[in-house]
Amino acid sequence: MQRDDIRKLGVEAAREGLTLWDCPYYCAAAMPGHTGEPITAWREKVEAWEAGWLAEMKCLRPPGKTRFAPLSVERRPN
Repeated sequence: MQRDDIRKLGVEAAREGLTLWDCPYYCAAAMPGHTGEPITAWREKVEAWEAGWLAEMKCLRPPGKTRFAPLSVERRPN
């Protein structure tokens, strides 16, 4: 998988409400000890996924925090 594809997976995960710890490359089966890939290659995948996740989290609004816009801007009498 290419870096951009992995980054997009991180973006999708953030949109679905997953946490940073839900990175699929943190699963034991995806660790270098199980896959046989070099640690540097695994780390690049983790960094790509996290970059996508973090970028999307900066854009997302917190849930339930709808901004209230008043209908009137007139001052209330004291």
